[in-house]
Amino acid sequence: MHWYVLQVMTGREREVCEALRRKGIEARAPEEKVLLRRRGAWHEEQRLLLPGYVFVGVEYSAALYHIVAPVQGVIRWLGLEAGRPQALAEVDVVRWGLASAEVLGLSTVLFAPGGWRVTDGPLVQFADSIVHMDRRQRRATVLADILGTQRRLRFSIIVQEAAAL
Repeated sequence: MHWYVLQVMTGREREVCEALRRKGIEARAPEEKVLLRRRGAWHEEQRLLLPGYVFVGVEYSAALYHIVAPVQGVIRWLGLEAGRPQALAEVDVVRWGLASAEVLGLSTVLFAPGGWRVTDGPLVQFADSIVHMDRRQRRATVLADILGTQRRLRFSIIVQEAAAL
């Protein structure tokens, strides 16, 4: 089985996933845990990691195109080359958490006087793509490539301070 990416109407990701599952297609819209500050306290919630995208795990065929295309909310397949969508690389399957179908958890970032270091969580997979780290807002901004489409993603982080010597 290979994983492919569908661009869908934003806000309809879960509906598209359900419609595809009813047709026997494995579909996922990855979610992540995020930290939000409300009334002076941090709360954990779940949100879509990539609004506007749904991942499908299938063996691609021309017939599959005609099964997916009429689903309400589907816009197009990403990564088309010679009329066929390109499958995600195995590293991307791991990166987006498609193999486990679990909600991506929070990442821990260790802040020291000389900089920061990602110690665990899904952000480890994106460590080389981090473009901004905001300790106060508890967010890391990542520049991710999805089959040639660049997206800026914000991950929630758990801030851990290094002990001063």
